[in-house]
Amino acid sequence: MEFFNLNHNEQVVSPCLTIHGKLTKKTSGAQSIQVQHPQLPPLTFPINEDFFKATVILTPGENKFTFITDKNVSQQITCYYTPLLQDQPIHLCLILAKDSPMKFDSPKDQIAKENGNDLYLAIKKLRMAGRLLQAFTNEQMLRNGFGHRTVQFVEEYTLDTEFQDNPMKKLKMRNNIKIHLVRSEKSIKEIRSHDIAQQNSKAKDAGALYGIAMDALKKYGGPFINCEKPVQAACIYMDTHWDGKLITGHAALGGGDDHIKLAIFGSHGIYSWPRSMEDVVPYFLNDTKASTTEVANDCGQCGSYWECLAITMGAFWHEMGHLLGSPHQEHGVMLRDYTVLNRSFLTKEAYCLRTKSYGAAAPIFPKEECTWHRLDLLRYLYHPSFTKPEDYNDPSFFRPSKIGGFQFSEPNFYPLGNDICRFSSQTGITVIEIICGDLALGYIEYLPVSLGGPGPQKEVVVSLSELRARIPANKLEEFKDKFTLNLIAVNSPSATYENFPSLATVTPIPMGKYGYPESIRGFKSPAHGQIGRGKETGILGINVKNVVAVRVYHGAALDGMRFFFNAPTKKNEPPAIPSRTYVDKLTKSFKANVSISNDHPSVLFGVETPNYSDVILEPGEYITGFTVKSGWWIDAVQVSTNYGRKTDMLGNKEGGGQRELFPPEGQYVLGIYGSVGNWVDSLGIVYGSL
Repeated sequence: MEFFNLNHNEQVVSPCLTIHGKLTKKTSGAQSIQVQHPQLPPLTFPINEDFFKATVILTPGENKFTFITDKNVSQQITCYYTPLLQDQPIHLCLILAKDSPMKFDSPKDQIAKENGNDLYLAIKKLRMAGRLLQAFTNEQMLRNGFGHRTVQFVEEYTLDTEFQDNPMKKLKMRNNIKIHLVRSEKSIKEIRSHDIAQQNSKAKDAGALYGIAMDALKKYGGPFINCEKPVQAACIYMDTHWDGKLITGHAALGGGDDHIKLAIFGSHGIYSWPRSMEDVVPYFLNDTKASTTEVANDCGQCGSYWECLAITMGAFWHEMGHLLGSPHQEHGVMLRDYTVLNRSFLTKEAYCLRTKSYGAAAPIFPKEECTWHRLDLLRYLYHPSFTKPEDYNDPSFFRPSKIGGFQFSEPNFYPLGNDICRFSSQTGITVIEIICGDLALGYIEYLPVSLGGPGPQKEVVVSLSELRARIPANKLEEFKDKFTLNLIAVNSPSATYENFPSLATVTPIPMGKYGYPESIRGFKSPAHGQIGRGKETGILGINVKNVVAVRVYHGAALDGMRFFFNAPTKKNEPPAIPSRTYVDKLTKSFKANVSISNDHPSVLFGVETPNYSDVILEPGEYITGFTVKSGWWIDAVQVSTNYGRKTDMLGNKEGGGQRELFPPEGQYVLGIYGSVGNWVDSLGIVYGSL
């Protein structure tokens, strides 16, 4: 007997595994294999063409599995499961209307088979969805060379629901995935309103269920309020209902904000989900035709029970993918490949009403299964929900979300001329995605050192030709001059640059008319904020080595900045320097402490207002760049110098995303540009060598 994805005495971190194996000797037509565990009930799986897939639960510590065929051929394999510390796990939730009857849609024959369709059964099914996702994701990580690794859920020690009641009675209490029961203030009538049904093309507010879920979680409290890190919640609406025309009380959405990362889905298909480990294979093989007088045929692809299981559970995972940061991909769970989710757990496919065929022939090989796209897994490698203890031994697995109270900025991009560009990141770039249309069709990855890569890169220099070489040949002509670039860095917001070739193809700017020698050439950084808002300023030349002070005008946004320069000097007199008060390393306003002499020439970018902060530089100190908070305009700015000093974030420090405007190493800020209306709408720098 051969095991493809598990070695003897291997260390694992997933509480659920799908073990792939093959009988190495003909066994006179063995049809099934039983997996025995000394602490758990036995599970039986089919053998097809000598291949099997066995989805099993593990207990902490040693797991000694005995595989025995129906022809009495047996083999043992042992692995060791270590539960992971839950750094940033996903909370699974059921959302109930305030007057919920606590029942989900289910056909009469299924209600009879499962002894109901109540809340307790929904809890069991949602737990199984979480365990199967862990087994599926662990297998995908293995296949991509990332070892045993999977997503973590919040767990609790409670009565076991992962196995059916059985004569062994060997285990009554164990760790299960915790299911939060979250009450909404909305009634069934409100939740099932056609006006908020996502699949109603005439709905007044098709996204309302997302906000209803957010409100319910915040009212529930506990882990969903006052959290230092974004909390993650994947929710099923218990009161989803097929009324014969629409699936009401359902929306498939995933995303979130800085406080709660959220995925929501409906319960209309959970009747087809397994209740326990014993159900996994028979439920994925159940080709019973679903009655649309009783349950929904979601997207016309849930005609049989097993197809409903694959589509609805896979779609729920898809929304969890969005919660974890995944966009849509060219294939895999984040497209719609979960129509064949069953193949990840079976070696033979049941009849499919959608395709009117038996689909993949036995045995089902990995290339025929549903997958996570590699780009999804590259994101998850650095996600705190996937952290393993040994990651901390690899410095390239750097994960802090902030240092010294400062958040990390998104990666930067600077053209260098000759179609060459430089990218930089405080925490290290892990992936450069080349997006053609709506999907990433090419990428460059930087794996952790412990996985054979160079580690995240704090600086990358690439050419347009190198990026174009990653685009598939059949798409190159269409997208070579209009692809989008997305930079992903560790624990930082990603940075997206649309129509990237036009940004990277630049002509050096002669800086003579901006107060520099004719030989100086500059390059524009991308501007942050909204360049189309307000009036464009053109380039404002600033010789940073001659700046002695900056007055930053700010309130609820950045209003403007005035740069003061060394005043002209009389013969035999040193340059005039304004008086200085050094307070808290530039982190406080100097308005009350310093008076800047009008003898100093100055230039203004933006608008002068009564509220300002003065930044006074020491002799030999100069501005090295700016960190901004920006969205539709520049919310705030932070000034940095070559002495390692930084101001506070001046303006609305809670506004917009954080971005940097720093020239490449060895170069200087030569000027700034942007657009100005009632305040500063956009800001960029011009940089070059002096």
